Amino acid sequence: MASEKGDHGGNLRRRRAPGKAGRWTSTALPSTPRAMTGLPPFLAAAARLSPSAPAELARLAGLLAQLRLVVPDGQRIGPLWQQAQMLARRLPAAAPEGGGVPILSGFAPLELFRDPARIAALLRGPDALLEGIRAGQGLVVIDGSNEGRPVVGRYIDSLHAALAAAGIPPARTVWVQQNRAIAAPYAEACAARGVAPVRMVVAHSHAAELWARLVLRRGGMNWDFGFAVAHDGARRHRWVCLNYHLRPHRALLVAWLRERPEPGYLSFSVTREVQGRDQARLLVAEAAALDRADPDGARAAVLRLIDAGLHHGSDIDGFDHPRERIYSLPAAEVAQAELFIVTETEMLGPGLLRWTEKTLKAIGSGLPLVVFGNPGVVGALTALGFDMLGDFVDHGYDAEPEPARRFAAARAAVERFLARPPGFTAAELARLRAAAAHNHAVFARVMLRDSLLDPIAAILEAARG
Repeated sequence: MASEKGDHGGNLRRRRAPGKAGRWTSTALPSTPRAMTGLPPFLAAAARLSPSAPAELARLAGLLAQLRLVVPDGQRIGPLWQQAQMLARRLPAAAPEGGGVPILSGFAPLELFRDPARIAALLRGPDALLEGIRAGQGLVVIDGSNEGRPVVGRYIDSLHAALAAAGIPPARTVWVQQNRAIAAPYAEACAARGVAPVRMVVAHSHAAELWARLVLRRGGMNWDFGFAVAHDGARRHRWVCLNYHLRPHRALLVAWLRERPEPGYLSFSVTREVQGRDQARLLVAEAAALDRADPDGARAAVLRLIDAGLHHGSDIDGFDHPRERIYSLPAAEVAQAELFIVTETEMLGPGLLRWTEKTLKAIGSGLPLVVFGNPGVVGALTALGFDMLGDFVDHGYDAEPEPARRFAAARAAVERFLARPPGFTAAELARLRAAAAHNHAVFARVMLRDSLLDPIAAILEAARG
């Protein structure tokens, strides 16, 4: 499934390399911080929340100091390095001295993988750099850390065709993306084609930026962890469900929610996102496939949404740029809800284990949540240490690999929650607040390491291997 985030490679200020005509951009990366004997205010605040934050950021700067990033001409810095640089530049760091392991890397949105020629543009660099990479000195990094994708045959073919044409060994190439389940099926697909696999590294640029915003308070944020369970008052909404791009599972779920009697807060629109009847027919067919018990009813319900031009703009109408919605929440409305219904980017396709900022924001709200997304998401987040509030919501749907059964089980979990008496008791609010505090601490301690630090360390290890 295509990304919902748009094109977010960083803008790059071009510098001329000595003796060159300015074709290749070499990005200086901050080196190891000086002794932090008086932490800057932003870092002192982060340390109060997560005592490991200064050491984690020092580790980041230390990793970056060992690399020399080269961005191909006409390309942009990828989201992994963009996030890393924005974090490291806030540290009291000395200027880097000399070189480092050379990394040739540009931004690689998924759409590039449809065409080997477009991937080839990421593999152009100074002759000396390319010869060094071919000889085992340095690395090519395909940076798609803002998206995730299952194994797609034509993408594999495009990538390996471009590598072969450039003479870049797959062993000197790393593909960075969000899918935690891609490595094994990708290796099998490569074996079937008789090609060596590149190294897969999982990273998550949006999770890293969310960490910076919530822990370092970088950028404007209109919410903080646990805000939706901070008050004792009555709540107007039994549920909240936020949607941007139109997807089959979202349309089917929204059709069902609109028929229920419980009040809720919805953002959802078909007017901007269904372009032409062919696309609409595909959407309706996929939605019908999610409802095995009544596919005709599902088809009719989604068609009614489309034909009516349903538009609940809610929080999405005021965005100047789609990027704004990635980290924001309609906080006042979410704080009036009891259940956060998350509709992730994907639910239909196999071979995906990833979550987006949508699920992380729901965790951050403090509310119980149900995730309509890939199988294993709740389990993976639990393994990272998050309290997913299984005493409020039955997350059994998370273990169901088949999309239609998972959709039905998740919808049943919503139905069971809504069968509760409205509101939260004092004991339930105390439980939710304790979980929010726990999850805040886990997020501060784990998320930067999982989304950014460990991936960069894996890239450095591969470069030296």
